[in-house]
Amino acid sequence: MPKKKLKLKLTVFWSLAFLYLIVFPLKVFAQTQEWSGVCVGPASGIANDVATIQGLECLIANIFTVFITLLGLAGFVMFLVAGVRWMTSGGSSKGIETARNTMTFAVVGLVVALSAFIVINLIADFTGVNIIRKFVIPGPNTEWK
Repeated sequence: MPKKKLKLKLTVFWSLAFLYLIVFPLKVFAQTQEWSGVCVGPASGIANDVATIQGLECLIANIFTVFITLLGLAGFVMFLVAGVRWMTSGGSSKGIETARNTMTFAVVGLVVALSAFIVINLIADFTGVNIIRKFVIPGPNTEWK
């Protein structure tokens, strides 16, 4: 009987919390700063509110930032999954092997993904060609440094 009461209380609580969020939504501010630089017009002599093709630089930089964060998170989650599999294997050699393979694949994935970043930086440092560190779409006022 107590489990039914607890379940009912939890159901009522979460239902009221969900209803509260629907009735009184939170304000969301997606953009906190003015667009500037290569993302919008002034760099190319166009009005402030007009997006330019150079805005793809900002978009791709944002995508890579999110991608690298998700990559690290995925590696961490894979380690957690492998750890749980290892602990719940109960000494089974097949379960331990599965957990070990999961850890190995997580490490290999992180190393391969991060090695691209390291290789780009090494090439830039050894050759002195720092432009390869930036993704640039040439515009009318592009200066190659």
